Amino acid sequence: MERRKYPRFVFENKAIVALQNGFNRIGKVKDIGLGGLSFEHIYEEDLTEGDSRKSLVLWINDINLPKVPCRIVYDKPLQTPPEYDLLAIRLITKRCGVKFESLTDQQIAQLELFFETYAQEEI
Repeated sequence: MERRKYPRFVFENKAIVALQNGFNRIGKVKDIGLGGLSFEHIYEEDLTEGDSRKSLVLWINDINLPKVPCRIVYDKPLQTPPEYDLLAIRLITKRCGVKFESLTDQQIAQLELFFETYAQEEI
């Protein structure tokens, strides 16, 4: 059962996120809504350790939205694709879920513009 308050949108291969405050991590956004986003990354550290409150920068094409306050909800490994079995180096892809906190009216307006302009589909 879906528990999200806001719908999520897919931005396939169009959005990048940089998580800041203790962990400087970059990942590819999988889905995003006014309540938060999820992104994939290949860092080994568990991003849920330590203070879960962070800020992030979101890039969609040439536009960025800086200093978005957020909280990490989960950071879990994804199933390894079979083609990775042939690689000498094992990269573990993880998906991190982030909840936005205290967005300003300007940040909300910018996100809504991103959804209208770049979203491929609503999930």
